[in-house]
Amino acid sequence: MSNEIKSDSSRSLQEQAVERERLNRKEHGLFKVILSFLGSMELAISLFVIIGIASVIGTILQQNQAYNTYIVKFGPFWFEVFRSLELFDIYSSWWFVILLGFLLISTATCLYHYAPFIIREWRQFRLNVTSKSLKLMHSSGSWSAPAAPDETAQFIQQKLTNGGYQSRLKNDQGVITIAAKKGAINRLGYIFTHGAIIVICLSALYDGNFNLKLREVAGQLKPETRDLFASQVPDISRLKADENHAFRGNANIPEGSTTGLVFLQMRDGFLVQELPFTISLIDFRIEHYNSGMPKSFESDIIIEDKETGEKISKTIEVNHPLLYKDFAIYQASFDDGGSIMDLQAWSLDTSGQEPLSSQSEPFKLVVGETRVMPTSNGEYKLELAEFKASNVQPNPKAEQTGRKFKNMGPSLTFRLRDSSGQAQEFINYMNPTSQEGRYFFLSGVRSSTSEPFRYLFIPADDQVSVKRFFAFQALLNDYQQMQRIAEKTAALSLQSAKTPDPQIIAQIAVVMQRLAEQFHQGGFDKVLNEINDKVPEDKRKEVSDSYFKVLQTILGTVYLEVLQQEGVDISNNITPAQEQYYDDLVNTMGVLANYNAPFFLQIKSFVHKEASGFQITKAPGKDLVYLGCVLLCIGIVLMFYVAHKRIWIIITPQDGDAEGEQGSQLIVAGSGDRHQKEFALEFQAFSQLLDKQFSTAQKK
Repeated sequence: MSNEIKSDSSRSLQEQAVERERLNRKEHGLFKVILSFLGSMELAISLFVIIGIASVIGTILQQNQAYNTYIVKFGPFWFEVFRSLELFDIYSSWWFVILLGFLLISTATCLYHYAPFIIREWRQFRLNVTSKSLKLMHSSGSWSAPAAPDETAQFIQQKLTNGGYQSRLKNDQGVITIAAKKGAINRLGYIFTHGAIIVICLSALYDGNFNLKLREVAGQLKPETRDLFASQVPDISRLKADENHAFRGNANIPEGSTTGLVFLQMRDGFLVQELPFTISLIDFRIEHYNSGMPKSFESDIIIEDKETGEKISKTIEVNHPLLYKDFAIYQASFDDGGSIMDLQAWSLDTSGQEPLSSQSEPFKLVVGETRVMPTSNGEYKLELAEFKASNVQPNPKAEQTGRKFKNMGPSLTFRLRDSSGQAQEFINYMNPTSQEGRYFFLSGVRSSTSEPFRYLFIPADDQVSVKRFFAFQALLNDYQQMQRIAEKTAALSLQSAKTPDPQIIAQIAVVMQRLAEQFHQGGFDKVLNEINDKVPEDKRKEVSDSYFKVLQTILGTVYLEVLQQEGVDISNNITPAQEQYYDDLVNTMGVLANYNAPFFLQIKSFVHKEASGFQITKAPGKDLVYLGCVLLCIGIVLMFYVAHKRIWIIITPQDGDAEGEQGSQLIVAGSGDRHQKEFALEFQAFSQLLDKQFSTAQKK
């Protein structure tokens, strides 16, 4: 019984050992499969292609811009598609980081798997060759030497050394084998190139801001989406100087100002990154070409270390960054630094009320500030967004003038926001522009940044101002004055009648005033809509012709009133220039309703204050990138420009010509892994050397 128990016990232990061995083999086999997959050429090429495509997209598509910029550029549909793929921040997206990680693991696996073989191949001379294998090589030959094998081997080794070859010798019972090689270092090109990829991937992962996204997921960080000053940004959206080891941020510094912060753009918001130093902008200079386009710009700055108080004065130019400790400060752009604008608001009110005096009085406002503007339609918030001292645009008359560009002069971009929060964006030019020999003040308007500007052309008067235009506008908006002018015009129109009926004059005056009011409120479109709504279709053309004649008459009288108020002598016929101005005036008034603004904002003067835009980066992994580039260059040179060449010689003893002398039989062969033509010429030269020294038995 006990023997049976022992037998069962031993069998159980044996079965356990077999099962353990089977599991070990299975685990080992699975490891080999995973290792083979990670180290496969197919996986590496696929990763390279995908990362290459992603890098091209990241180069073409400007990264880390405000979401509104992408919505304007691509539209809502494609914006959502690109946003879901994180194409606006490719290099820190989860899928790009995973791809880099896989490429790193795949390359490291390849290096781990093949490096021992490569090093062994680099060090080995392959002395275990046979005469038969050498004769089968493409470059081979045989010779007879009168000297003994030892002397022959010594001669050949010396010639190989002179040719740059390293050689090893093996003597096996009198048969001497010499193995020589040159350029074996090219085998290390594989190690250098793969090591370079590993180093570059490590630097990319280290310098990426993926750690910020992890902190954001953990709730430790939240990008700020509101339009706040840096001092108002909460702590959850701020980064201390030692909390972020790598970043790329921007800072706009007005002349005479100092900052110790940069803003990091993150999707639809931003983070405030503190710096261990402050930057003070002392002076900003910019040079322009004759066309008005920027030629170069530079900034004089002072850097002060917050810890030590050390100060450094430097000048930063485009493409000449300042390297300070681990930071690089680039001159990236320039912007308005809070220019002081002297403005005047001209009323465009069409309600028939007197314009508010606060709208016609000049006032000063700094770019970036806001001001509440009372109007007859309620309060509007005026927000000054951007001022440009010059605007270079393509010249439509380039063929005539020979200048491809023209400078439109200073412009102010601003927004008007009503009580409901709806805003329109405007761009007004300070100087009038010439159109067909006449001057106009331009004002562009759009409802959203995705739309192009629609321009209003306000004709300039004899004094190159807008006074006459707004005097005409104000007169149309004065009910009592328009009633007087309408009665006067109606009376003049019936002056030829013998006994003009006062009642008819009053009726015509009412029609004139109503037409002028409709035109003032909605232009020609409103007059036509009124006719279409109230007049039968078969009589519309006749009524339209009559109405527009009446409208032209009353508008002409208003224009003459404006000229009289200016002190212009209209006793004689008005000049052609005054007639042309009237036509331009009526055309502008006819589309003024589409401008949809309570006033026109004119730039009277300005005090320009510039700001310099800096890009500040901290990339400690850049040294790894430099190392990776050096390794990659070395690896490419070794792999593509250094040829690995081998030559083998087997020397066997044979009887010499003279009695008692011993000769040698040589079999020589060689091969090269690249540049076969070059190796063939080298082998041919070596063969010719042997021909001179020995007799040739056979050669290929």
